[in-house]
Amino acid sequence: MRYRSDRVFATLFGVVLIFSIATPALAAETSNSEFVIIQEGEVFPDDLYAGAIRVVIDGTLDGDLVAFAAEEIVINGVVEGSVTAVSPKVTIRGEVTGSLRVTGNNLEVDGDVGGDVVAAVVSAYLAPSSQVGGDVLLWAWDATALGSIGMDLTGTQRNLALAGSVEGDVDVSVASLTIVDPLTVTGDLGFRSQAEAAGLDMAEVGGAVVEKEVLPANLRVRAIGLLGRILITIVLSVAALSAAYGWPGRTERAIGEAGRNPIGKWLRGALVLFSPLLAAGVTGLILGLAPAAVAFPLLAVLVPVVLALAGVTLALAVVAGAPIAGWLGGVAFKRLDRYGAILAGSLIIGAMWWIPVVGWLVPLVVLPWGLGAWMSSWRDQSSEESSLEPVERSANS
Repeated sequence: MRYRSDRVFATLFGVVLIFSIATPALAAETSNSEFVIIQEGEVFPDDLYAGAIRVVIDGTLDGDLVAFAAEEIVINGVVEGSVTAVSPKVTIRGEVTGSLRVTGNNLEVDGDVGGDVVAAVVSAYLAPSSQVGGDVLLWAWDATALGSIGMDLTGTQRNLALAGSVEGDVDVSVASLTIVDPLTVTGDLGFRSQAEAAGLDMAEVGGAVVEKEVLPANLRVRAIGLLGRILITIVLSVAALSAAYGWPGRTERAIGEAGRNPIGKWLRGALVLFSPLLAAGVTGLILGLAPAAVAFPLLAVLVPVVLALAGVTLALAVVAGAPIAGWLGGVAFKRLDRYGAILAGSLIIGAMWWIPVVGWLVPLVVLPWGLGAWMSSWRDQSSEESSLEPVERSANS
């Protein structure tokens, strides 16, 4: 079925979109302004690449549309081609003769799409009056499909509400599936879920109703994950030993600090390590409260700051666990030297990381705790140097 090729497309969607916006075709028109509007009755005779706060098509676009909008993209008119859209909200009330590719927060289709619909969104709504000529492939938290779908409905959704008609097959992975109104499926109605579907008595299915078992974790994926953890453990162990070799005195002080007031050190380190998330949240809040006219300039200033902060914390995280590894190895094996204790502690931490269910807590505990120990060792050294200065001055005199 064609949805398999669409899955490949969706994987590369972001890269293609960025490339398309950055390098528009020679025959296309590029627009970068606060608002891009094709008014009712107007015909735009070319492809359009648009970056704006809002993009509104009330007239006719005789070509493809590739658009990024900070607020929304609305198509009330006709696009005689395909649409590739990135925006918090995308609304189709008119007609798209080609395919529709969307990523964002909310997608609403209350019109016609001649080709396929591929969307990665939080919420997707296909109204009862909507008509899609091709496949519908949805990755969404909440999805509602009440209109007419000309081919297959596939994808993964947390909650899926179905009605209307599907001329091909339904093959979805969901947490909950609900048939809310009469549904006609020409092919098979297949779903993979841990819960039973609701409202199946309202579905008229030409093929078979197939309730599939939830797939177990793929062995190859689990093997790759295990190999990744082993490699990360090795890399972090080497980084910890390198830090101990390069800064032996500082490392000894950090190891000594690791066992003193661990909660306080964890809080101090967590404040630093989680600062990119805090900065990203503040950035989102500022952009949400700021007027739309200044959204793009703020985005251009704040996003590089957040990315730079994330890079710094990532570099710190590489050696953050060294004091905890040294302290843990020293507690477990009393006779080991500094390097042996760090290596032994790294192996213990790595083994704890592999424990199912609770293993994900290990980096959340070790990395902030270790960074707090490093910070305390720096403070202690500064205090020692400041206390020695008067003694040195008196000795010299």
